[in-house]
This record gives sequence, structure tokens and C-alpha cells, in this order.
Amino acid sequence: MRTPRLLATSVMLSSLLGLAACGGGGYGGGGGYGMPTGAAASKAFAADSPHSTIGSLINPNPGPATIMVDRTIGGMFNYPGFSTNIGSLALDTANDRLYVGNGTSIRVFNGASQANGDIFPSRVITNNPASGNTGSLFLDTVNNRLYVGDDVAGVRVFDNASGISGATASTRLINGNFGGSFQIHGVAVDTSSKNILYVSNSVSSTNQISVFDSASTVDGSSTAPNRTITPNPASGVGGIFLDAANDRLYVASGSASTVMVFNTASAANGTTAPARTMTFPSTITSVFVETVNDRLYAVSLAAIYVLSSASTASGTVTATAVLAPSGGGFTAVAVAP
Repeated sequence: MRTPRLLATSVMLSSLLGLAACGGGGYGGGGGYGMPTGAAASKAFAADSPHSTIGSLINPNPGPATIMVDRTIGGMFNYPGFSTNIGSLALDTANDRLYVGNGTSIRVFNGASQANGDIFPSRVITNNPASGNTGSLFLDTVNNRLYVGDDVAGVRVFDNASGISGATASTRLINGNFGGSFQIHGVAVDTSSKNILYVSNSVSSTNQISVFDSASTVDGSSTAPNRTITPNPASGVGGIFLDAANDRLYVASGSASTVMVFNTASAANGTTAPARTMTFPSTITSVFVETVNDRLYAVSLAAIYVLSSASTASGTVTATAVLAPSGGGFTAVAVAP
């Protein structure tokens, strides 16, 4: 049995060459079993869809070197039931619980910070009736509510997120006049008094962030967004992250190597230029910001870029690149403070 290895290298992205060639180790059959019980908690979780595995690190801010993944969820027999379409992760840090958007289901792991090996999930949530793809998750821990971006139906909302299991009808379904053919890339909610839902989506050739007021109650297939943010200059949109305390929205381009930052997100409307744009060496599909330490994680298939000073960084940035193992590819990340 081999222990999973990743390569982390500190790079100045304006002069980066040959990153993919640096490589990294693969996952052995159910790697991670060597981590002793009671060791320091894992804080950073990354989905490697091609390997149907989630790796985690105790140190969420690795330096440049070849590093060992401290724990893995998954293995030879794939008891977690992971597909090769792990599209999203959401952490309930207070309850140490990890939600995994796994194709058409959501797999939940209690004791996430110590979860290790080829283990069964604590719960599996499926939509009733079955449909769609759990490509983006947002967990509202304040109200114990789970928002699920579903490419087929829209945004499904499940109340009592900590208790539901099995085939469960969503409490609400928000279709936002997206039309018959759309793709949802990311979902984020301002759970403060602003109570706003942000949905990054593509409809035909239009890429936008649809904004819904009254996030806790909005419902229905005919409910149009209150506002729409369209990046200017025109850009694709991918996964999103909302820093609600600073009213700041981070938007992965999805089809380019940039992350856009929109300040005063709650008031943004129409064609809008980002306040800042950060440039990385490869296409960024999703983004996560650990706001306590002001650290940004930009996800590409080949690497996760870890960037300090997320609230001020701009232009072509310097970051640590954690490379995917051989034959793997990153699709989502979640980090505890």
C-alpha cells in the first residue's frame, strides 16, 4: 500500500514553466490508514474525482516540497460510494461534518477531521424524485439548511440538513427563469440580515451571477432574480465564494485562468467590472477563501493554488501550487480555519 503524495511548489506565476511535469505520486489501495487515531485534525479537504477519493491535510498552508496527504477517504473497495464526478464539498466545522456532492447524491461524513481510509458515509442524501447533478453545494450552518446547485432542476434547498437521509424531497426549488437549458456552477448565500442567494450560471452563451433577495424563502420555477451580475469584460463563470462579512464575492472564471473579485456584492447589478482580478497559470473552476487567515484556494484540474492575502491580491500572483497526483484531477476544495 502506498501513501498518497502530492507535490507543493511555490511559484511566481508570471514565470512558471513545466508545472505539469513536476508530477506526484498516485493513490494506493485505500491509502491513509497509517494516520494514528487522535493525531492533529485535518483542515484542508480536496476532491480528486478521477481517483474517486478525497485527500486531506493537517496543515492547510503547505510550503514548497513533496508532501504526504495525511488522510484519505476512499480506497480499493470504494466503500464511500464515490463516483468520478465529485463536484463540490461543504464543511460544517462546528460539528466536524463533511458534505460531498457526488454526482446525483450527497454523501455525509461525521468526524470529518479524523475520517480516514475506505469508510462508509454516515448518511447518503438523494433527491426525491431523483434527478440532476450535485455540482455545487452551500451549507447554511446558521439555519441548518443545504443549498444544492442542480443542473437539471435549478437550486434545491433542503431544510434540516443535519438530519435528513435517504431519498428526500427538497423543501424548495428555485429555477430563477433560467430557461430550459442552463448550467449552474456555484451557489453562495449571505446568511446575515442581507439574506441574499448568489447563483453563478450559464444560459446559452450568457455567463452571469443571478442574485435573489429573501434567500431563506424564495421559491418557485417562475421567480426571476432581483439582480444579475454580468462580468465586464465578458468572462465565463465557475464556482463562487462569498465573504459575507466584507460583502465580497469571489468568482472563478471557469474557462480561463482568473478569479474575479466583486466588492459590495449585495449592490452589484448589470454589467459590472470586477474590483480585482487574480491570474493563475491554468483554468480555475472553483474557489474557496478561508477568511480567518485571508487565504484563497483556487482549484484547477492539475493543481490547487494556495494564495495568501486574498483580500488584496491582484494581477499575476505568487502562490503555492499543490499538484494533483498522477492520473488524478482536483474538482473541489473546502478548508476549516
